[in-house]
Amino acid sequence: MASIVAGTPWMRIGRMTMTTTTKLDLAPPVLRLYRSRRRFSSVSASLSNNPNKLDGEVRVRFAPSPTGNLHVGGARTALFNYLFARSKGGKFVLRIEDTDLERSTRQSEETVLQDLTWLGLDWDEGPGVGGDYGPYRQSERNSLYKQHAEKLLESGHVYRCFCSSEELEKMKEIAKLKQLPPVYAGKWASATDAEVQEELEKGTPYTYRFHVPKKGSLKISDLIRGEVSWNLDTLGDFVIMRSNGQPVYNFCVTVDDASMAISHVIRAEEHLPNTLRQALIYKALGFTMPYFAHVSLILAPDRSKLSKRHGATSVGQYREMGYLPQGMVNYLALLGWGDGTENEFFTLEQLVEKFSIERVNKSGAVFDSTKLRWMNGQHLRALPSEKMTKLIGERWKGTGILTESDGPFVDEAIQLLKDGIELVTDSDKVLSNLLSYPLHATLTSTECKAVIEDKLSEVAATLLSAFDGGEILGALEEGSAGWQKWVKSFGKAQKRKGKSLFMPLRVLLTGKLHGPDMGSSMILIHKAGTLGIVAPQAGFVSLKERFEMLRQVDWEALNKDQPILESTAAVSS
Repeated sequence: MASIVAGTPWMRIGRMTMTTTTKLDLAPPVLRLYRSRRRFSSVSASLSNNPNKLDGEVRVRFAPSPTGNLHVGGARTALFNYLFARSKGGKFVLRIEDTDLERSTRQSEETVLQDLTWLGLDWDEGPGVGGDYGPYRQSERNSLYKQHAEKLLESGHVYRCFCSSEELEKMKEIAKLKQLPPVYAGKWASATDAEVQEELEKGTPYTYRFHVPKKGSLKISDLIRGEVSWNLDTLGDFVIMRSNGQPVYNFCVTVDDASMAISHVIRAEEHLPNTLRQALIYKALGFTMPYFAHVSLILAPDRSKLSKRHGATSVGQYREMGYLPQGMVNYLALLGWGDGTENEFFTLEQLVEKFSIERVNKSGAVFDSTKLRWMNGQHLRALPSEKMTKLIGERWKGTGILTESDGPFVDEAIQLLKDGIELVTDSDKVLSNLLSYPLHATLTSTECKAVIEDKLSEVAATLLSAFDGGEILGALEEGSAGWQKWVKSFGKAQKRKGKSLFMPLRVLLTGKLHGPDMGSSMILIHKAGTLGIVAPQAGFVSLKERFEMLRQVDWEALNKDQPILESTAAVSS
């Protein structure tokens, strides 16, 4: 909703107040302008039930510029538009704003489309889909912009400006000296037809400038930020068409949103200043104003605007890092929105059901990468087991840890290790950790000192005897029940139980002080050695190799500054 207040040449418009609910039910006021050749003479406002809208249908758009990757801020804007459209039974339109011909590329456009598709944000109209309001690339809509620019010229809302770059720069310098806003001085705003014709005949380049009232203010009622107003005297007459015939961003956006019947413009708050120019163009062309909703910026932990210096910022980067679209969508939705409960876990379908623009917060939202990782882990573990197994199994084979992507070993490994996996890429580390045997590093660590002092050498000697006698391999062949039975028997013989039994066994068998369930770990390590599923380059230390390394430990040297065992390479050879 917008209104122009005070001062010539605008007449005062009564300000209308609405609750949020009313704002969603009624269209913004339609402002009809009655004008002379180059000046507005008067204005009147009336409320209409969604004129020029498709019977009140909600239509929103996401309009990225294909000049780079899809930033997480842009992805959240796209998500909020998508959720609003789906929650209202409306249409989600994708429009490519590629008027920056030097920086826009089709490769960038394709990347943006791929990222949106990966997030699950399918569009109803746009590139690759079509629709009744195309074309959906601004570069293909130039004739429409020129048509509306000519309308504004005919009605006197814009005029030709023949000022050179040097003249414009001089105007800025003069304004700066006078401590005035750097706005256009209006040299050609009042030129006669003869003066204009003379420049046209000389072939002088010109732009189209929009007549801006010199007094008064403009107000909009933003669905997120409430009432926002600007003084018109800070703006100056602005360019809508460049001298090379290319339209300016604010003009394109206004014509596109109006001609595509966009009912709600949901975008980042950095676009809020653009709303003033766009609102003036809407009124001058007699278009119905859409509702505006400006979403807060996404902030870095230091509360500055999130940027590349803070790490990964594009959707593609997070995809490559092993994030799931489900986790990404869930987290982005919570950056400035909540359903009013303490629940933070949502599927895309649940977000559609719960989302409302009224619950979008106008304060900046801090991007917390730690929480994003946690949330991704929640969604990863919520996947159907067969899907999670396929995802991680293919990852293990693809990265060269395993030679197969499925089977009993993969199934059991995922079940054992999944609680330590938040990103798909984490699965490499947790499996490699299971297969490794860093005994030397553990024994020489400060944390292990108490374990060593608890007669660890005696436990090691007894354990070696049990391995040589075939007890351990026999127990592992029998699976979990056989292993538990053997551990109980071993503990009884050693007169140990609880931590005093399991801690030394963990150190000696896994080479680590901490880890997943020891019994399941040992069974998997045994299977890895017998199935031949681990790739040679994976750094796997088999049971036999572990016990050979254990034989080499010089327990007396542990309390001295001396090597306590030979290298793995030496033992293996």
